[in-house]
Amino acid sequence: MSRQHIVDAANRVALEGKQPSVALIKSHLTQPAGLRDIIETLKTWQFDPHASVPEKQVATKITTETDPTAALIATAIASVREEFAPLRQEVTELKAEIAALKKALLTQ
Repeated sequence: MSRQHIVDAANRVALEGKQPSVALIKSHLTQPAGLRDIIETLKTWQFDPHASVPEKQVATKITTETDPTAALIATAIASVREEFAPLRQEVTELKAEIAALKKALLTQ
């Protein structure tokens, strides 16, 4: 299961100038997520100020109902996001692992 929507919510919170917490992330989610997933993602999350944070998808639903081209584009974008989500999660996990290794090296 992809946790990219949780990472996106954490980035939205950080872009507002707030420290992400479970409650703030939960209030910014665009789709349901389990508390365990939110906590685990928050543990490994690192703010990326250059991350593209998708807006909430309410506006997309309105335009796709009236424009078939927009619906096709939205479907394609959703498909690409699904494909990239595991890769983004892996990059996040690798960044956390690198940080932990750096910390371990510095404490030796």
